[in-house]
Amino acid sequence: MNLTHKTLLLTAGILGSSLVNASTASVALTNDTVKGDVNLDMGTFGIDAGMSYDKDESLSTAHIGLNVEDSEGAGGPLEVGIGARFYAIDADRKQEDDLSLALALGGWYRYTLPEANRISIYGSLYYAPEVLSFTNLDHMYTYEMRAEYMTMRNARVYLSYGKTTVIYDDNSRIEANNGLSIGAAVEF
Repeated sequence: MNLTHKTLLLTAGILGSSLVNASTASVALTNDTVKGDVNLDMGTFGIDAGMSYDKDESLSTAHIGLNVEDSEGAGGPLEVGIGARFYAIDADRKQEDDLSLALALGGWYRYTLPEANRISIYGSLYYAPEVLSFTNLDHMYTYEMRAEYMTMRNARVYLSYGKTTVIYDDNSRIEANNGLSIGAAVEF
């Protein structure tokens, strides 16, 4: 790689890192599922991407999203984001086309208890109605609730409960990522 390419990459890295305020990455596990998510905080909006895999239901999902975010300032107890996610859903349904697409609308919130500032409650809900579901998909939704504990300034551990429900045009349904999981999130 010549010096010009190295200089351009270094410049893009410096400019990119100055745009991103606080980004997070999280992973949650059970014996049969894995979920991962990355959120790039760009100030008033955030870009997130994630994936999940449920071995029992043979369901994989991936998403990329854009959320408008707000908080009560540094140290405030409430953070909120609303926006949209584009989902790709791959299910082993023995059909011709196992890949489905959906545009889900929703959001997330986090409330940090002022009296116990290491403990927070997080929730998210995204729903794709029939009009925003494509291929063989009728509609889908996913939600998650977490009890989080800040172990250090830039890391949280959590216990979460969530579910992803996918309903197809033939009225068959798959419920995946269902139940309790344990996870961790880091801020960088």
